[in-house]
Amino acid sequence: MLSWLRSRRTKLRFHFLKRLNGAAVAAFLSTTAVASSAVVLSLAPSGDVPTLKVGTQTEKIPAPDLQSLVAKLANENAITPHNVLARTGETLSSLLVRLDINDPDAIRYIRSQDILRPLVMPQPGQYVSAGTLPDGRLAYLRMYMEGPHDRDSRTLEVTRHGDLLVGQSLAFTFDTIEEGIYGTASTTLKKTVHSLNIPDNVADQLAEVWEGAVNPVRDLRAGDKIRLIFERKFADGNFIRNGQLLAVQLVKDDKTYEAYWFADGIGAGSFYTLDGRSSKQTFMRVPLEIQEVSSEFAALRRHPVTGVLRPHNGTDFRAPKGSRIFAAADGVVTFVGYERKGYGKYLKLDHGLGRTTLYAHMSKVAPLKRGMRVQKGDIIGYVGRTGLATGPHLHYELMLDGVQINPRTADLPDTENLSAFQLAQLRTHAEPLQMRFRLMAEEEAKKADNQANKH
Repeated sequence: MLSWLRSRRTKLRFHFLKRLNGAAVAAFLSTTAVASSAVVLSLAPSGDVPTLKVGTQTEKIPAPDLQSLVAKLANENAITPHNVLARTGETLSSLLVRLDINDPDAIRYIRSQDILRPLVMPQPGQYVSAGTLPDGRLAYLRMYMEGPHDRDSRTLEVTRHGDLLVGQSLAFTFDTIEEGIYGTASTTLKKTVHSLNIPDNVADQLAEVWEGAVNPVRDLRAGDKIRLIFERKFADGNFIRNGQLLAVQLVKDDKTYEAYWFADGIGAGSFYTLDGRSSKQTFMRVPLEIQEVSSEFAALRRHPVTGVLRPHNGTDFRAPKGSRIFAAADGVVTFVGYERKGYGKYLKLDHGLGRTTLYAHMSKVAPLKRGMRVQKGDIIGYVGRTGLATGPHLHYELMLDGVQINPRTADLPDTENLSAFQLAQLRTHAEPLQMRFRLMAEEEAKKADNQANKH
């Protein structure tokens, strides 16, 4: 019986030892020893009872430095944010250097994914945010992109999950606020822009609000009153850029010129007067979301592939492969085809009144057939380098009565006015902007009165 108890005691001790450690093990052994002695004594003859010394031993066990452990773990997973605007001639490598990213795996991954192609050839002004780990690896990378419609705004995003990189294109809506600028014009538009601190990209839009014979911006004179309302765009709480010019008011002597930006979500937006007439030309000057010219319209140009000197009857726009190409105006598809030693994959549109456009070197043409109608701003294809091309770009041509003309400078007759329903929408949209113009005029009058009283 005594032997069985000793064996049973040993098994129980090891069973519990497997689940205990540190100070708990010591306490368990001590308790087990006392209990075992009691069992043995109860079974032994009364004459053989030994004298036992009972005592307590205390030992300090240092607590772990949890604060240091937490700090170490936090440092190992800390992400440092960086934000930049892409520069002219930017590449993926130069962009990552500016973002303090040293991650060959990320570079290989981005270059292998067609959906991330715009990251390989960033365009000037594109906003890019990133997060880096302490060892320089990419934690996340986001490029914010825009198009002619609100629905075109999106982000290209690369995120790291351990050793796994995941790329995706996500719909995105910028946060916007409306900003106003008003004042008195100087002798030229350039001097006015400088004196009133008008942002450069807003000034560029202002210069293109009116086209044709009547152009109050082109005819700006000293003393004219100028009032502007435009968007300021934010993403994730960070200012990205000054966005769309929303409204313009010019007061020249006793005559007022106004134009309001209107986009109904169907076609690309444009500027209109309050009677529904377009102040701009029908055609998009640049039928891309990227507007970097790589080769201008020219009477003579040496072809980059053949080396032959010949006319270049169009404009080339450098853009990443897969960038979307938009119809420059409403029209009908007249040709979809392929030319190996020339245009590559290309498409022609007829816009009426003797006007046609051509889009060449596409990587892919949208599912369009001859006779199908398209609207201004519709996606008709994607940038590529098919045919005779040294790199991905769009070759864009505009023809008037069969004669090729420069699409960036041509003066074209306008045919685009608003319907009755669209005009009602425009006037509703313009009401708060008109109120803002009235407040600007009142502020100007007050400043003029105060200035007069000082003298």
